[in-house]
Amino acid sequence: MMRSLILGVAALLAVAVPSLAVAETGGAIKLTYASLDGDRSFDSESYGNSSDNVVALSGVVITDLAMPNWRIQFNGVSSDTDSEFFSDAHSQVEVHATYDAGQFQVGVFTGMFNNNGHSFYEYGAEAAMNFDRGQIAVSAVAATSPNSSFLDDTTSIVATGTFNLNDSWSVGATVSSTDFGNFYGPDSDVDAYGVNVAYQIPNSDFTVAVGYRSADSRQDTDFIGVSLTWGFGEGARGREMLGGAALIPDAIAGLNDFAT
Repeated sequence: MMRSLILGVAALLAVAVPSLAVAETGGAIKLTYASLDGDRSFDSESYGNSSDNVVALSGVVITDLAMPNWRIQFNGVSSDTDSEFFSDAHSQVEVHATYDAGQFQVGVFTGMFNNNGHSFYEYGAEAAMNFDRGQIAVSAVAATSPNSSFLDDTTSIVATGTFNLNDSWSVGATVSSTDFGNFYGPDSDVDAYGVNVAYQIPNSDFTVAVGYRSADSRQDTDFIGVSLTWGFGEGARGREMLGGAALIPDAIAGLNDFAT
């Protein structure tokens, strides 16, 4: 499967590279810090509340292709959770092919996702609808592991909505549901929702955002975070597709209260 994924990405790049000279290219780099609070338990023994720190660095590049209405997106993220018990790392890379029909966009994507040292191959479909003052987007992803003999497939769906109050301020909401199979033991479902407020600094390429996220699996896990985003070129606002956006935050929430 790894070979098929690499060949698929290489074929997509072979189509994309000749088009880059005429492409409208842009993207963003984001640094996020979040405080995580929740219950953590091991072997059915509760260790009380945990207060963890999550730091994540993510980036996205989006370019229009010479083929009418088509664009390609590359994105990746690496995060580290520093807890009082141990540190956990998660990472993800994806490539997307998107057809832009104006107000409505549809796409497919594939990539790789690392859940605390275990690798998964992911693939999915996504759609977005842009309005004058906002966007609604949805995606569905399945992720399978080479160790499928003891790791069930992971599935996730996520929906987001963004509303621009004016040229500087915007508000957003996210809902996600992820099933990690038996990765964290029985009942490895994580359901989450979140809200955020973003402020684009006038006459600059920087955006500051604050957000809250609550996840429900075995225990409630709450995130409160702040992010700083630098946009370049044509930027990513209104053009970035979701992909498996819920996999890492839902994995962090699941890890926070798994039982071994």
